[in-house]
Amino acid sequence: MKLDQAIQQLLEKFPLPLQSAVLDYVLYLKQKTGKQSPTDSERRKSLASALEKAVAMNPYAKVDPVAWVREQRDERALPGRD
Repeated sequence: MKLDQAIQQLLEKFPLPLQSAVLDYVLYLKQKTGKQSPTDSERRKSLASALEKAVAMNPYAKVDPVAWVREQRDERALPGRD
């Protein structure tokens, strides 16, 4: 008996919801194997691009670091001090 025939015979014995789950898994495996993982150079280029965008946005330009630290320290109670 061929593998595909054995799988089909076993699958026919499953209830419909389990057959649907098996189909979902098979489609997931097909999708997973169809995608090629990016090469190291592609990953580096993507990361460099993301970092350049973050630098261009300058999200912390309006934040005063000293004031931020003071604010963080004020919000929590120190252990052993009431």
